[in-house]
Amino acid sequence: MTTWLTTAEMAKHLRVSERSLYDLREAHLKAGKHFRRLTPNSKRLLYDVDACEKTLSRLCTTPIEA
Repeated sequence: MTTWLTTAEMAKHLRVSERSLYDLREAHLKAGKHFRRLTPNSKRLLYDVDACEKTLSRLCTTPIEA
């Protein structure tokens, strides 16, 4: 079962600011996979905890190529 968290809850879960979560979303997270709108016309977002953690974990363990 998928666990969905609000922006504030997800930022707290990841121990980052909401602004840092926004930056991560813009750079690495995909709509529909990692996050979705609360309702189609809403500005509020819900984040899939498992999908976000998996992607962020992969980003943290992938070596940086020069």
